[in-house]
Amino acid sequence: MDHEAKLLKFPAQGTESQHPAPEQEHGIEPPVQLAPASASSHTHPPPIWMQRFFLVSTVIFCLWIGLVLCVLPWLPAWTENALVRDYSKLRWVLGTGFVRGLATGLGLLDLWIGISEAVHYRDRR
Repeated sequence: MDHEAKLLKFPAQGTESQHPAPEQEHGIEPPVQLAPASASSHTHPPPIWMQRFFLVSTVIFCLWIGLVLCVLPWLPAWTENALVRDYSKLRWVLGTGFVRGLATGLGLLDLWIGISEAVHYRDRR
C-alpha cells in the first residue's frame, strides 16, 4: 500500500484563505459588526423634569423599602402573621437572628443606595 503524503498549505500572515468560512459553508450568515455611533446619531437625554421625577421616585422607593426592611424584622408582625401561621419551621427560621439581621442589612444597603442616588445626582444635558 502506498501512502500518499498530503501537504497542508497554510496561508501566509496577512493573506486570506481561498476556502470559505465555516459559517458560509453551512449557509449561516456571519455576525454583523456594528459601526461606532457617529455624532449625528447622538440621542438627546430625557427632559430635566423627567430626570428629576425619576430621581425623586427612586429615592422615595429606596428609602421606604429600606426603612421597612430595617424595622419590620424586629416587630412581632414578622413571625406572627397569616402567611407563616401554619408553618412552624418557617416561623422559626424567620425568627432567627441571622435572618432578621440579613433583612436589616439589606434594608441598610437600600437606604444607602437611596441616599447616594440623591447626593450624587447630576442633570444630563
